[in-house]
Amino acid sequence: MKYIAIILLFIAQSCQKPIKNENSSSYVFTWVKDENDWNSDYVAVINSDPKDRGYGSLVSTLPVGFNDINAHHSEHRFHEIKELFVNGFSGGRSFIVDLNDPKHPKLKKTFTNVNQYTFPHSFERLPNGNVLATFQTVGQGNNQVGGLVEISSEGDFVRSSNASDPKVAEFIRPYSLAILPEIDRVVSTSADMKQKDLSNVVQVWSLSNLSLIKTMVLEPGPRGNEHFDPAEPRVLKDGKTVLISTFFCGLYRVKDIESRAPSIEWVYSFDFNDKYDCAIPVVNGDYWIQAVGSKTAIVSLNVSNPSKPTKAFELKFNTGEWPHWIALEPGGNRLVVTGNNRLKNTLLIVDVDKKTGKMSFDRSFRDKRTGKLGFSFDRFDWPHGNTDSGVPHGSVFSLD
Repeated sequence: MKYIAIILLFIAQSCQKPIKNENSSSYVFTWVKDENDWNSDYVAVINSDPKDRGYGSLVSTLPVGFNDINAHHSEHRFHEIKELFVNGFSGGRSFIVDLNDPKHPKLKKTFTNVNQYTFPHSFERLPNGNVLATFQTVGQGNNQVGGLVEISSEGDFVRSSNASDPKVAEFIRPYSLAILPEIDRVVSTSADMKQKDLSNVVQVWSLSNLSLIKTMVLEPGPRGNEHFDPAEPRVLKDGKTVLISTFFCGLYRVKDIESRAPSIEWVYSFDFNDKYDCAIPVVNGDYWIQAVGSKTAIVSLNVSNPSKPTKAFELKFNTGEWPHWIALEPGGNRLVVTGNNRLKNTLLIVDVDKKTGKMSFDRSFRDKRTGKLGFSFDRFDWPHGNTDSGVPHGSVFSLD
């Protein structure tokens, strides 16, 4: 009877599992920190094709030749150029990685400052294939406000605009950004990676000339601290509505973004334990999906009415597993997830129901060496040599 019960449970779990999309991405590209900073950080390529026998296996790695730089953000989506900008924030150093051949990735270029701008953080692709980046500072020492810098796909300077604004007294350090080409707008946030001070501003720019339209000061939500450190702006499916999550787990909406006098309003508060709880979000149709770290959860909100989001689903992780980075597969059927604490050495894949916002762990995505859920970076044998365990951060699905 015991074995029959186990078989029945397995069948039930299989029946509940979403059917894989025929167009699932073949690879995940992930940017990885050498855990003890003794060896080079690297890009790892992982098989993410559920139809392939090698599903969940390591395909290749590319060391970038620098350690102790804190492999941090990558682009949030893979571009048809099939190259990826990544940064090692602590070292103020960024890299362009050629992934046209995932089995043999190549390092195209490395750069630090671009003109006077230093410590790049986030990258977003423009329609012309260039990248618009946030740089936190000018010069060294974290004393001068940075700005937005357009960089060619070759890594060359194109244009820039400083984010300082004499009209406001608030602390500014450009953190992340969202691009709205159809209405000639860019929205950028402000949060200091070096934690000199808290920030509470969001800026709206003209994309065509990178002129600053307005610096908007966020007001607290009902909890009183939701407005601190605006982190990640995302554009909803209409192409002109922007929501912004803060590290203190507030959600804000930009109003009248097409005007010369936009404003911003609080719309939702996630559960909150400590600062930097709410990390990376994605938008999938009518759903805002948010990683909430110390709550060990990813939460989906229905934002079909962006002024009144409603909770749709919460996917709980194991105790101590703090999801941080999430990225959406093209087509919106899966998330790649990396995190902190007990999740720091693991990459997971989560299935997403685009119609309901429900999520579930892909339990067939397992480490080929250990059989445990997800891909484990807790190993020492890598294609580039016997080095240390890895801590994955920025990760994206391939386009195929």
